Amino acid sequence: MTDQYSTGTSTGSLSPSNSQPKSPMFVGWVPGSENAPRKTAPRLHHKKSRTGCQQCRARRVKCNEVHPVCGSCSRHQTTCVWGRPAAPARSDATKSKPYEIRPKIGPGVTPQRPDSIDLPESRERRILELRLLHQYTADTSMTMNVKTDPNLHVWATTIPRLAFRHNALLYSIYTIAALHIANLEPSNQEHVATYQRYFGLTLREHRNDVANLGPANADATALTSSFLRVSNFALLKERPQHPYAPPIDWLHMSSTTGQGLNVAAWQYIHNDEQSIMRAFIHTSRCMSPNLTGYPRNDDFLIQEANRRELLHLMRRTQDDILTEPWNAEIVSAYETTISYIGAIQLAIQAHEPPEVIFGRIILFPQCVETNFITLVQQQRPRALVILAHYFAYLMDFRYIWWIGDAGPREVRSIESVLPDEWFDLMTWPLHAIDDVYIMP
Repeated sequence: MTDQYSTGTSTGSLSPSNSQPKSPMFVGWVPGSENAPRKTAPRLHHKKSRTGCQQCRARRVKCNEVHPVCGSCSRHQTTCVWGRPAAPARSDATKSKPYEIRPKIGPGVTPQRPDSIDLPESRERRILELRLLHQYTADTSMTMNVKTDPNLHVWATTIPRLAFRHNALLYSIYTIAALHIANLEPSNQEHVATYQRYFGLTLREHRNDVANLGPANADATALTSSFLRVSNFALLKERPQHPYAPPIDWLHMSSTTGQGLNVAAWQYIHNDEQSIMRAFIHTSRCMSPNLTGYPRNDDFLIQEANRRELLHLMRRTQDDILTEPWNAEIVSAYETTISYIGAIQLAIQAHEPPEVIFGRIILFPQCVETNFITLVQQQRPRALVILAHYFAYLMDFRYIWWIGDAGPREVRSIESVLPDEWFDLMTWPLHAIDDVYIMP
C-alpha cells in the first residue's frame, strides 16, 4: 500500500498545561534538569447537538432526539438521560481527581497511606512473608511471561536472590505475590490489605533507591520498577469504566519508570555482565534517548513497513484537515505508535515465539512518546482508535492473571465514547474481541 496521507496545515497544542496531575502512587524518573480517499464506509457529517440527550452531548455528536431512547444510545445500549445535569459546587471534596490504581476495596478494609505503613517484627510477619515468597517462586514467577519463555528461571531464582540484598525489590516481590493471591481468592479482603501494605513499603524504599541511584543498586532499582509495572497492568482491569476516562496513569507510570529509569540506570549496568536488567534491556524494542552505549531501536519504530497495515489510521478527510489538531509533533506521535503496533502484527505474521510477541505487547506503554499520551489524555478520537488497536492484542494473553480482560474492556469503552464518524476505524479491534468477549 503506497497511498500518501496529508500532514495538513492546522496545528494543535500538546502543552503540559492540558495534562492531568499524575498519580502519586508511583515513582517516576525525571532526568536532570491525504488526502487519499477512504476505502471504508464514508464519514457522517453533522453538527453537535444542543438539545439532545446527555450522552450525545457528552460525546459531542448529533442526537436524533427520539424519545425515550435516542438512536445512538439504543445502538450503544446505554442509558438515555434527557435534560441538563445540575452543575455541582466544586468544593475540595468534589473536584475531579485522577483515578487511583488500586484493587477493589471491600467492606471492612481501610486503604492505608503508602508512606505510613510499617510492619513490626513478629512470628506472624515471618510466616506471611514466607508464604508470599513461596507463592512467588512456586507460582507467580511462572506468570511473568508466557510458559515458553526460556528465561522464566531468572524470575523464579536469580531475581529473588538479588532481592535479599535490596528491600525495595524484596517488597515488590511480596507485593506482586499478594496481588496474585488476591486475584485467586477475590472474596478474601485480607489479601488486598496485604498487597496494600507491601505496595506502600515498596514505594517508600523505591523512592529512596531512585534518589540514591548508583552502581550498587541500579540493577535492583530497575527491576523493582518492572514489578511495579506488572502491578500496574494487573490493576488496569480493575479500574472503573463508567464514565470512561483513558488510562493515563497507567501510561504515565509505565513510561516514566520504564524507559526513563532504565536509561538512568544504564550508565551503571551497561558494563556489568551479571546485570539482569542489562539483559532485559538488550532484548527490548523501544526507542531510547541518545546515550552512549544504550541499545537504540529508532529505525525499528520509523520503518514504513511496520505501518503498512495501519496506514488507514492516518488518513484524513477534508473535515479532519479543517478541525483536527495537526503538526509535526502530532504526526510523529501517531506514526511511532502505529509503527510499534504494526511491528507486533508483523511479529505474529512471522510466527515469532509467543514470548517475543508478548514482550513486545507488554513494552508498548513504556515505548510510546509523551506526546501520544497527551493526545490520549485529550481524548483525541484518532489517538483513542490507535490505543484500541493496541488493547485488542491483549486478547490472546487474557489467560495470564495480570492481563485478564483489560484489553476488551478498554476497547469496548473506547467505542462507547467515539464520535460516530470514527466507527469505521474500529472494525478490526471490535472484530478481534467480539467473538469471545461480552462487556459485563
